[in-house]
Amino acid sequence: MARRYRVRQSVSEFGQLVLKATLGVGVPLGIAEDIVQSVLWLQIRGFVADRSICHALTSLDLGDANPGKVTDGSQHELKALPGKKLSSVYLSAFLMDALQTGWPPVGKSVTYPEVDSPLLVLGALAWANNEAQRTFRLQFVTEEQAFSVKIMPRGATVHRFKKQPTSTHNGAGGFTVQNADTQPCHDGAELILDDSLAEDHVRVGRRAGLTADARSVACLKAFADRMLVLESDRSLRQGAGAGVIDAD
Repeated sequence: MARRYRVRQSVSEFGQLVLKATLGVGVPLGIAEDIVQSVLWLQIRGFVADRSICHALTSLDLGDANPGKVTDGSQHELKALPGKKLSSVYLSAFLMDALQTGWPPVGKSVTYPEVDSPLLVLGALAWANNEAQRTFRLQFVTEEQAFSVKIMPRGATVHRFKKQPTSTHNGAGGFTVQNADTQPCHDGAELILDDSLAEDHVRVGRRAGLTADARSVACLKAFADRMLVLESDRSLRQGAGAGVIDAD
């Protein structure tokens, strides 16, 4: 197996890279700012959000995923266009807003079966719930793993399954939102995040910075570079770059 090289960056530096990369694929500024919070919440707690955001942006750029559309008669359900996956970037922002207006519904589970990077939705909901102060459960699967999550007003508890349990999702990339009183089966699952573990991760991240896969960083930089413009005499005269003379 090829060795994965890691790159260390400060929290703010990595956040700026994600922001510029997201804008580079044409995502509106407000949504881009929201997804940065999701990525940072996950990455600083030990999740591989760098790969998730790179995959999500690539899916948008290639047209494999789309922002989706609101279901008729509902303010809280978003569906992908036929033949496409639902963009986790747009879904994250959509559900962050929905948390402020009574979502998730009491007594009803909500399933999103085809999402390009469902891990990003976990980060978005956990971060937004700092203000919403709701309690609910998530179950979601990726290409490699399955997770059971309880989101609470002051944090989240996450279990990871060694093998994917039987799921209603058709393959990878889906999640289900459930009521807080739903009792999931954690047989064979590993606890990978609780309040104590999160505190340790955040302390280390704030002190020593974040590490990300070098290939993910290169992917993000490639998208971020789209925000750059060619230098010209006119741009230099108007304040871009270092100026037209050394004294500028």
